[in-house]
Amino acid sequence: MPLLVASTDHSPITHVLPHPLHENPIVSVPVGEGDIPALNIFDGRYDFFITNHLMMSMVGAVTVLLVFAYVASRVRAKGQGLEAFKTRGRVAQLFETMCSFIRDEVARPNLGHLTDKYIYYIWTIFFFILFCNVIGLIPIGYLIQSFTGNTAYSHWGGTATGNLSLNAVLALGSFIAILFIGIRETGAKTFFLHFNPIGWDDPKMLLIGIPLYVLEWVGLIIKCVVLAMRLFGTMMAGHLVIAAFVGLVFTAAEFSHALGYGVELSVIGGGIVLTLLELFICFLQAFIFTFLTVLFIAMTAVHHDDHHEDEHPFSDEGQMDLDKLADPKRLGPLVHE
Repeated sequence: MPLLVASTDHSPITHVLPHPLHENPIVSVPVGEGDIPALNIFDGRYDFFITNHLMMSMVGAVTVLLVFAYVASRVRAKGQGLEAFKTRGRVAQLFETMCSFIRDEVARPNLGHLTDKYIYYIWTIFFFILFCNVIGLIPIGYLIQSFTGNTAYSHWGGTATGNLSLNAVLALGSFIAILFIGIRETGAKTFFLHFNPIGWDDPKMLLIGIPLYVLEWVGLIIKCVVLAMRLFGTMMAGHLVIAAFVGLVFTAAEFSHALGYGVELSVIGGGIVLTLLELFICFLQAFIFTFLTVLFIAMTAVHHDDHHEDEHPFSDEGQMDLDKLADPKRLGPLVHE
């Protein structure tokens, strides 16, 4: 979080890039020649460091485990009567409400009867992304620096989901879930054949069907790639905007201290607004990633007819199904009234 930038030497870019937390690499592997900065390859060697983003990924995962261990203890039935099933504590009630929303409003309309079977994976990705996003708003490194006076701690923090590597792993997990759940629920043959929307019965249509089959697979891969890119771009851009906004203070201070103090007051107010907007985006991006993952799973694992298994004489709009009401036996004594 760039709200505590200490000097004009800090570029906004430094707040979104991964930084190693130690000097010497844990693992160094020769991989040929050349540099690939995106893969941390320099002079033909791959060096593995514990970075701030890797650390914050672990912090997010541990926080999820600790929070839901506490929530589980508050949800667990204790005592006798109805009071035993009452969730105790506002924190536990808040997370229970969020879990219910994801299950009933996101997963169930798309997965139907498969919801309770796979809801644990859906909850996991939602809360892991959410916690990583929100914890990234806390200026952990600068708080440690302010207490210790050591500038080496300035990058101990950051948003883990602002790293493309983590988002790529999350997207890969969604891709594997799509394949696994689709094959498990529909069978391998049905799963792999349904990517041809024209069908396989007419040999004359295979010239169109086979290219479409390849395009469907390419489209599925692109959808998962976009999952990672969307989360990465949004979380990185939010911090860049705030960092650049705070940098206006130092730019103004170069002209005069009075102008710097005047801009600082505006930046504080604007920074608060932008941080609140960023907090909203943290929830929004976790929801979007989860919703799209559920949607992609439903496209391959749920048959369209599954949603009509529990038909009743009332439609979703609350109006009566006239075809079913036409049978007097269904209405019983109401017909005679």
